[in-house]
Amino acid sequence: MVNISTAGIQPGGLSASEGNKVSSGKAASDKAQTTQAPAGVGAVADEVVISTLAGRLSTAATATSAAIEGYDHRSLGAWVNDNISSILYPLDAGHKAAAAQQLPQPNDAASARSAAAATAFIDNKGPNPFAGLSREQLATITHDDSGTFTVNERRAAYTQAYDEEQAWRSQVVAQAMQEYNTTGKMTNFFKSALAHFNALPQLEQAQYPENYASGLQDKIKLDFNYFNHAAGDGAPTPGSLADMQRNQGAKQGADLFELLSR
Repeated sequence: MVNISTAGIQPGGLSASEGNKVSSGKAASDKAQTTQAPAGVGAVADEVVISTLAGRLSTAATATSAAIEGYDHRSLGAWVNDNISSILYPLDAGHKAAAAQQLPQPNDAASARSAAAATAFIDNKGPNPFAGLSREQLATITHDDSGTFTVNERRAAYTQAYDEEQAWRSQVVAQAMQEYNTTGKMTNFFKSALAHFNALPQLEQAQYPENYASGLQDKIKLDFNYFNHAAGDGAPTPGSLADMQRNQGAKQGADLFELLSR
């Protein structure tokens, strides 16, 4: 059985009943300060100036770095989880009204449009304004508790990262099952999981067990064959699935679960 860890994703973080689909950058040059972002880059879409978002991201990242200075893995993970809990407020009328009144910093026209776009997304009246940002940028917004980004902006950024993570997991699970069914191994799956983990922002990595990467490295090195119940290309061990199938002889079409129950 393939067990895909859900570490790093808050269980039930954004349910369907909440009405939302659970689905630090810098301008390249001084000229970018007056350049509109391309469509599809959400809060940086059409009407929001790139340099404004870049400045807010830089401010938020600096504040977060100061806040978590000296934290070990456990402390950082707890801090991250507390942040997520604080932005996943109940989507009733009172909480939504209070969140919508929060002002971004700086409260200029571009930042105000970003905050308004996030509120519209929370109300199911518009797309996620942060679609197209990197996971690092999404994490910076999500975990900003300095007031630079509003709670609705943070929630929208979290939702975008959540949706991207779920999409990746669905894809990698399908690939893992194909690998298992054809080779009896999960080695390529573990390699994909490790590469994905290493590419995540530090704040997302903090939600995984401290030995998560080393555990995957051990599994990759072992290169275990679950059919043969042996490492690498070792012969089937007694009692392994491959051994039982071999000993079935003329019995054709043996049920997999019947074999596993013996």
